[in-house]
Amino acid sequence: MLNDQQNKKALLVSFTVGVLLCLSLCVYFYSSRTESTESRNVNRTIQQLTTDGDRVTEAVNSAETGLTEAQDTADRISERADESTSVLDRLQAELDGIAKANGLSE
Repeated sequence: MLNDQQNKKALLVSFTVGVLLCLSLCVYFYSSRTESTESRNVNRTIQQLTTDGDRVTEAVNSAETGLTEAQDTADRISERADESTSVLDRLQAELDGIAKANGLSE
């Protein structure tokens, strides 16, 4: 009877150790799988942010180029306007001279 009781205790201890070992392995594999999933998610997020950052950089560079071209165009328009004003002033002076020569102005 004593031997039978020891066998039952040994079987119960073995079963308990086996269950604990299985639970430990399940927890380990679940946590490592979760960590790898989280790690992949983090890496995917970092990659997406990097891609978005590159697109923003391209957009900013394109905008800067557009602004430079617009400023160049505005400068050329301003130069042409100044030239036109100068030509109109000379024409007005010539017309005033002609009108004075013909006695049309005082």
